[in-house]
Amino acid sequence: MSGGPHVAAGALGVDDRASAPRCLGAVSGAAGGPTVVITGGLHGNEPAGMHAAREVLAELLPRRSVLRGKVVAFGGNLGALERGVRFVSRDLNRGWHTPDLERLRAAPEHALSTEDQEQRDLHRAFLALERERSRLVFLDLHTTSGPTAPFVCFSDTVANRALACALSVNVVLGLEKSVDASMLSWASARGHLGVSFEAGQHDDPGAVRRHVGAVWLFLVAVGALDAVHVPDEPAHLAALAPGAGKRALVVEVRHRHVVGLDDEFDMLPGFKGFDAIEAGQIVARDRRGPVRAPEAGLLLMPRYQGQGEDGFFVVREVACAPRGVVV
Repeated sequence: MSGGPHVAAGALGVDDRASAPRCLGAVSGAAGGPTVVITGGLHGNEPAGMHAAREVLAELLPRRSVLRGKVVAFGGNLGALERGVRFVSRDLNRGWHTPDLERLRAAPEHALSTEDQEQRDLHRAFLALERERSRLVFLDLHTTSGPTAPFVCFSDTVANRALACALSVNVVLGLEKSVDASMLSWASARGHLGVSFEAGQHDDPGAVRRHVGAVWLFLVAVGALDAVHVPDEPAHLAALAPGAGKRALVVEVRHRHVVGLDDEFDMLPGFKGFDAIEAGQIVARDRRGPVRAPEAGLLLMPRYQGQGEDGFFVVREVACAPRGVVV
């Protein structure tokens, strides 16, 4: 992690996912700026973030003289990425409780599952960055199984809210309270800033473009780079802008539908993220019968994949937070 500027070149393709390194690359600039930690592929069916991270690192390398701090990117669930599945034995973006992490640090190699090993590797890398004593800011890149407008979520602090709103996409509040100990929840508990950016559906050709745009705008928002040094900034802004006649929303999570292993959950076809739904509306079916929305609102992250315990969320619009922050 130390030394002069370097970057892992190339893009992550379908055929070379198995050989993806944990550290995708790092670019160092002037001292005094934050260390921006980019993670992609925490879920193995979401490689778009790793494509984007490598692309930005390659373009950032010749601009390192105007970079403040450091940008480093990591691949997430490499074993699941090789298989093209969300996870092998468990969700890598869950279980970031300190006691669990301490158990993983002490456990013998043979006792670890695939995700245990992945999580231990990432945790060690993050702790190593902490020892460098720079300000850590996390950007976790994701996609969804159903189509959706891009959005950002985070551990709800004033600084994180402002940082999230700087990306000018839909903002989701309270998601971190609904899921079990995500990686960003761990980072927030350690005193670091960080947001998770959802770029759209897994196989949406525009997802990588949105990730790339989000990374560049994030670097500006945290003070690592001036906007004048962002290549083709108008294109990045356009990639993230709401469609014609639309505006960015700020919503809060009202309900999470949890899916059990034997529930035989099947989301009804045709739903998109932020679709309006009515109380009592049938949105899915499982082994017990119809699954109805518990209240009116907007549907978030309908599950159109076989794995994952989140069937869907119901959110409702709230007022917006201030925009812009420098850390």
